[in-house]
Amino acid sequence: MQNEKEKMCRASFEEELQRFLLERLGAEYRTEISRVRKNNGVMKEVLYIRKENSECVPCFYMDEMFQSHHLGESVEALADYVRNIVLGESTAVKEQVEKYMQKEWIEHNLFFRLIDFEKNKEDLEQAVYVRFRDLAAVFYVLTEDSEEGVKSFRLPQKIWESLELGEEEAYFPVIAENTQKLFPERLEYIEYMVLESVERRLRLELPFREIISKPEQELRSNQLYVLTNQRKINGAAVILYPGMLDKLAKRFRGGFYIIPSSIHEVLLLKGEEIGEERLNGMVREVNETQVEPEEVLADQVYYYVPEKHQLIICGQERTNGEA
Repeated sequence: MQNEKEKMCRASFEEELQRFLLERLGAEYRTEISRVRKNNGVMKEVLYIRKENSECVPCFYMDEMFQSHHLGESVEALADYVRNIVLGESTAVKEQVEKYMQKEWIEHNLFFRLIDFEKNKEDLEQAVYVRFRDLAAVFYVLTEDSEEGVKSFRLPQKIWESLELGEEEAYFPVIAENTQKLFPERLEYIEYMVLESVERRLRLELPFREIISKPEQELRSNQLYVLTNQRKINGAAVILYPGMLDKLAKRFRGGFYIIPSSIHEVLLLKGEEIGEERLNGMVREVNETQVEPEEVLADQVYYYVPEKHQLIICGQERTNGEA
């Protein structure tokens, strides 16, 4: 919780930043700071920059801006940074707006992210998604994928309806396949994730595609694996890639646990005598103490039963190994 001094400092920063921005951008622009709901109901302060007669509304998270100022960045420098982005994005949007509205382009760039359903139930009323157990696969459109990062927007219901692609569930396999093409999967031992030596990591890393291409390669019991995508952003979605769970079951030679580390990755574990309540408790504790609230995927562990091609929720749907 912020104390009164911190709140006053934050308010003064926000007021000064907006004043500098209006001086640099001109009278046709106006600024607005609002609280927006992010994943899992987390509220964030966002600075919007609006221009008269323009559909482009760049936004900036104030927590990151204030943190930069706290670390020594001047308000003037931050205002210049925002100004350059605003003017650059305005030009880029004007050049790309026609492309963004093309059905063929949208279809080519559709992908999904995996989030908790109940924690995001209110926001999902305006989203396009498919339910999967207690999770939701939400449809997005990729607008940029470069070394600088990934940019996208959540697909609005109106645009989805205009595409005339049918029911969400019926079309989901197409989106899942496209997501896999845009963000290929990645599997590695958990030890590799924490190696500090880049040279050693490059030498020892075991890519997922290499494992899948070798039928004799078996995934070991009691060894933790990290499953994500090549970008390691919103990588939990990989579990819904076409045939992914069955491919993993073949390597494990049976069922396995899926531990929701975050929306960015999951952990995989093969084991016959693992206390599921203990695993669930571990996940809840890690979510409460180690994971950012908006990055929490779920509070319970899952188990994949290959004989039934079914993913079940441990502790809720599983009794003596049966779904």
